[in-house]
Amino acid sequence: MHIQSNTRYLTPQLSTAQLAPKMVTGTRLGLPRLPEHDTVDLRSHKARELPADAIEHHSVQLFFSTEINERLDKIFADKPPEARKAFDHILERNFFNSQATYTDEERAALIEVGLTQGKYLADQYMADEKNAAEFLDTLHLLAGVAKTRKVDPATGSVSYVELPQKPHGAPNDYVNPSKLMERHDPEAYKKMQAATTNQTEKVSMLIQFVKKLQHRPDWIAQYRNEQATLLSDLKNTKIANRFENVNTKDATEFVHQMNTLAEKASFSTFTPLLQTNLASFMKIVAKKTS
Repeated sequence: MHIQSNTRYLTPQLSTAQLAPKMVTGTRLGLPRLPEHDTVDLRSHKARELPADAIEHHSVQLFFSTEINERLDKIFADKPPEARKAFDHILERNFFNSQATYTDEERAALIEVGLTQGKYLADQYMADEKNAAEFLDTLHLLAGVAKTRKVDPATGSVSYVELPQKPHGAPNDYVNPSKLMERHDPEAYKKMQAATTNQTEKVSMLIQFVKKLQHRPDWIAQYRNEQATLLSDLKNTKIANRFENVNTKDATEFVHQMNTLAEKASFSTFTPLLQTNLASFMKIVAKKTS
């Protein structure tokens, strides 16, 4: 590499006779200007808005009983994922909404809308009539459960009737010994519940109660009758639905008729929520309707 010298540029000359620096008071004119603090006026700043679909809510899959949940899994096994998402949306937002400020009338309207949305799912995703009928029967049963909602005035806790529980593969006349033990031998049941860290003792206590059950067929018969009556009452729950005649076979007509009926609701302040609920549901099934 060859470096050429250039005489056009002079080397810097530093003075050796500089005065010592001193403090000067008075005006800043003629002195080097100190940097000002940077300021930002946020009053005119507009927050960046996320796209409407940037955050997507996924409803949880609620558990009701082994039998019910297995039935639902079977129904939706061969359906597009948005069908199951829309159904879970109905359960969470319409049937079992956790919003504490809704009135009984508002909750009833949400259940009606949920039933009609369920009918839309059946018409759009379930060509097999048997499959659709089983789905709608299950939907109505869960709507019946939603209607049993009770609020403890002391604690504010919410409860619903518990569906009959039986293990996978158990016969239809299955009897839950723990439930009978809780009712007919509460002291033993409390001891069994307290023995949570000792599974051997817990099982032993339950076996002892099962042996006692062999001599009390009346307890078993009463339990089975109560469970059968409970299921029958839930399946036959009368739910008046002002949306039941809406066209659920055509997406455009479905939305139009639902919104029109929501506007005519006796509680007009709740109309926007019904319409928002419908819009949220239709957003999930958009793949089917597009």
